Amino acid sequence: EIGVRLVGSEMCIRDSYLLRPFETNQLLNLLKRVEVLGKPVANIVAQSWRSKQVLQLAHRAACTNASVLITGESGTGKEVLARYVHEQSPKADGPFVAVNCAAIPESMLEAVLFGHVKGAFTGASHSQSGKFEEANNGTILLDEIGEMSAYLQAKLLRFLQDFSFRRIGGEKEITVNVRVISATHRDLKTMMEKSLFREDLYY
Repeated sequence: EIGVRLVGSEMCIRDSYLLRPFETNQLLNLLKRVEVLGKPVANIVAQSWRSKQVLQLAHRAACTNASVLITGESGTGKEVLARYVHEQSPKADGPFVAVNCAAIPESMLEAVLFGHVKGAFTGASHSQSGKFEEANNGTILLDEIGEMSAYLQAKLLRFLQDFSFRRIGGEKEITVNVRVISATHRDLKTMMEKSLFREDLYY
């Protein structure tokens, strides 16, 4: 095994290795990542090595279809970073939908996320699509996911298994192609220890 470290890049692409023998497209993809990270990014200021390392990690995640969890104190730019992941991903041409889980009453959050059919509950005078449907072929940000109830955590976990769900009161199974990005200022590991956040959802 021969590690090829990129040296002299403005973004300090550390821990970037190609194992020999490697394909030409692997090298080209790595060089493309260096080129992208070396360009200025709108709405993002990354001067320190730590900030650039976070940006590098975000770009690596953007190139995959993986779900992403962003943690940090309030005001550190978690939604800005989530938008960056979306804009650098293959789903960049799709919608970016942000939902603040802490700003929506618990009794309404399920309907906001999954939608509902007419007559599903009092006041449901017509069918309504949810945010997951709105974000189809794009990205959804679940901001402050640490505020989500245990019931909705279980339902979200089920959704993440195959990205299908039913609207509240509906019988039709709906499947969407969406990347889920979650963000929180809370310490989810501590919440797991207190059984306030599901370990399987966290991982």
